[in-house]
Amino acid sequence: MAPQAPRAVLRCSVVIVGGGPHALAALAALVGGDGKSPVRGTVAVIDPGSHFLDAWYGRFRALEIDRLRSPAYVHPSAFEPTALVEFAIREGRTAELEAAPVAVQWMPTTDHRPEHADSSGASLLKALPSSALFRDFCASLEAELPHKWLRGTATRVARAGGGGGGGGSSFRVQYSAAGEPHELREVEAAALILATGPVGAWSIPPPFAPLLSAASSACGRVLHSEQLLTQGRGTLREEVARRSGGDGGPASVLVIGGGISAAQAALTASRAGHRVVLRSRRPLQSRPFDIAVGWLDVRHADRLRFEYLCLPPTRRLQAIRDATAGGSVPAPYLEEL
Repeated sequence: MAPQAPRAVLRCSVVIVGGGPHALAALAALVGGDGKSPVRGTVAVIDPGSHFLDAWYGRFRALEIDRLRSPAYVHPSAFEPTALVEFAIREGRTAELEAAPVAVQWMPTTDHRPEHADSSGASLLKALPSSALFRDFCASLEAELPHKWLRGTATRVARAGGGGGGGGSSFRVQYSAAGEPHELREVEAAALILATGPVGAWSIPPPFAPLLSAASSACGRVLHSEQLLTQGRGTLREEVARRSGGDGGPASVLVIGGGISAAQAALTASRAGHRVVLRSRRPLQSRPFDIAVGWLDVRHADRLRFEYLCLPPTRRLQAIRDATAGGSVPAPYLEEL
């Protein structure tokens, strides 16, 4: 069935394509915080999920991840670094903030008050929040930020020409509504934010590529972790049980990868009682966070950010790759592996 012509165009000030943590942070930066919003009018968000971080939560559920890797002041509330800690205090959930296993001393890039410390005096801003605490905090943030949620998948972006704010050209985003893939709709906005996360083909070792097509069925033996999300197959524990015959006995599981997702998959399978081999093309690197601690340390972060922002946009992606230096695994995961 061919897609129908788009309905009447919805006009707004800004449209955000994507519904993950960066999209929520962008919305908070536009309409939240100090009450001096730079946006006059509606901010629309286009995403296939039913709310912000829907796919993000799905990934955490699939791999049974119960705690974030990043400290508690790293969150989508753009103008309030202490907001997550204050939410935990207000809700009586500070026990869900766990001390981060960082060997070096570092200082968070924001001031903290005495109430932001645990019983030992350690800063809760440096602690790692539970997945449930982070989820509930983001849900509360979403509820207080004005926006229009458009559930669907963006299929085309183009310049609309003409008005759209300040006399400049506006953008038109075409999307298919969730549950109605053949019905196209359009949004026109003066500004467009793409918060779609990493894009491109999945990384699949060549010997396994021919086998992956059979993995969509329960009898397939090769699974890409992204299929747990795209096919709604449930948790990795459930999927391994299905693909190994479902008799409840231990299976032999080979996990290929060298980053945190591979480590989480290996640990999930191991905790379920399976025999696991983790294969990486290089030795596993251990770091507490995705990036060097200096990026989170008030004594170094401003300089690092300034140097990054001085780069031309064409070099910034490579700078991000250099800062992360490939996948890494936190020390507690490495010890358990």
